[in-house]
Amino acid sequence: MILLVLPCNSGALEGNYFIGKYWKLADRYRDKNKVVLGAVDCIPVFAMGEKDGIVLETEMHKVKGHDIYPRYSKKKVDVLAEAIANGLKRIHKDFDKIIILLNVKLYGEATRKALEMLPDEIREKIEFIYINGYPGKFMKKIKEVLT
Repeated sequence: MILLVLPCNSGALEGNYFIGKYWKLADRYRDKNKVVLGAVDCIPVFAMGEKDGIVLETEMHKVKGHDIYPRYSKKKVDVLAEAIANGLKRIHKDFDKIIILLNVKLYGEATRKALEMLPDEIREKIEFIYINGYPGKFMKKIKEVLT
């Protein structure tokens, strides 16, 4: 089983990331029997006080009613990094491979730091890709990793 982690989106407000264009695209191209979608999301961390920054597609209900844009702040990076590391520790056993594909600066920097916090056995199954500022390039990469 593969986990594809994308950035959260404003669909969190409705508890449904599939509203967002990147999630729609990933859902269209994935083999639902082999690929689970998840998100890096700051809502559980900064709005709810949790220490877990990964939300799987089956857990979207947790963020319903919240919509926080992940504004970059150096102060937030370390807090979110710890939460992302905690989330990856929580879910890693359920997946053979984890692909983290991001285009949000706060999420990218926090994920880089989170990966440094993880033991080798978890880090070895993670592929991290960061694409900044090019929505078309990001969408192309989503298709590429899923086909």
